Amino acid sequence: MSALPVSSMDQELDFADALASFSIFKDLPEAVTAAIKKNAHHRYYDPGHTVFTNGQFDASEFFVILSGKFRLSLVEPISGAVMIEEFAEGSIFGLELSVSDEEYDFCEHLSATAEGKLEVLAIDSAMFKKLASNRPSLMRNIATYIAAELSSVRFDPARSEAAPHQRVYAALLDFVERDAASGQWRIQQMPKHRQLADKANVEEVVTADAVANLIQEGIAQREYPGMIINDMSRLNELAS
Repeated sequence: MSALPVSSMDQELDFADALASFSIFKDLPEAVTAAIKKNAHHRYYDPGHTVFTNGQFDASEFFVILSGKFRLSLVEPISGAVMIEEFAEGSIFGLELSVSDEEYDFCEHLSATAEGKLEVLAIDSAMFKKLASNRPSLMRNIATYIAAELSSVRFDPARSEAAPHQRVYAALLDFVERDAASGQWRIQQMPKHRQLADKANVEEVVTADAVANLIQEGIAQREYPGMIINDMSRLNELAS
């Protein structure tokens, strides 16, 4: 089962209003909304509190973010590299895992914390999947939602233009480590532009431009002989 929240409380919530802005819950019959409500938990988390930690998330529920930010971390067990992603108000985490028949090993390496005050609905996956199989209106909404998510990634025209820089950022992630003392993300020793270019399979000038962009945007700052990553979440976005 997924972990119980460190800081949470069930409170009265206008369920229909809370879900009104989420396309996946749009125009559902009253009986479907009532069934979802019966199997959903309204939770609050204080800033920095743990939603779940490594080994606790098993996709037995998914999260609808009503307010605040949900910060997700995935630790690559072999290299120790960490991927970070934020889910802001209006987004959903774990839906695709909930409706899939597959079991994913990477779930054991996921953890999540609240960025600021966080308010979520945690919805039971087994119930939701069973409900969808019997309710065409809900299944249609799920299919539309997942199709939109896939399309936004696959057909975003900006992604193809940014592909060379994207490969540089992905290569750069292999050098990022978390400083045990300060908690900062940093590259202890910056690779030479030629080394990074070879790793990303791009021209050296592209590597120099990509690194310069990180510094210009404030995502990173040089601290010779290395670099401090000020916004790890944004770097992960650029690399994916």
